[in-house]
Order: sequence, then C-alpha cells, then structure tokens
Amino acid sequence: MNTQMINFSIPTALLRQMDRLAEEESRNRSEFLREAVRQYMQEREDRKRDFSLMRKSAERINMTEEEAYAYVEKIRNSLPINRKKSP
Repeated sequence: MNTQMINFSIPTALLRQMDRLAEEESRNRSEFLREAVRQYMQEREDRKRDFSLMRKSAERINMTEEEAYAYVEKIRNSLPINRKKSP
C-alpha cells in the first residue's frame, strides 16, 4: 500500500479527544485518522444514495423535493436520539 505523509492543524482539545479515543481502541493516530476518513467517506456515499432514493420516491408520489426534505427532517427530529431533553 502506497502512503503519503500529510501535515495539518487541529485544535489541541480535539487532538486530546482523538488521542483518548485512539488509545481506548488500541490504535495510533494514523490508524485512527485513516478509519475516521474511511467512515466519513462511506457515510457521505450512503447519504448521497439515500437522498437519490428519496428524490425518486418523492417524484413517484408527486411530492416536491422540498416537501420530501421537510418530511425527512420531521422524522429525524422525532427519533429518540434527536429529541431535546427538558431541563
């Protein structure tokens, strides 16, 4: 596998968080970042596919794209993980 060395800036607090997670997973920084990038890219492709399917489904039932997005947002907000807790 060919590799390329890169340098970039990251806020110190985020780096500390990343290092803690990497340590919990017995990974070094490079392994942790490679996996994070892979996951991000896969999630992005999944979202693109999902939105494409949503558009096609919306067209079949004569729903505008804006209505479809609003409907998806309504569903997302109703999920337990996204509900705001009362103080």
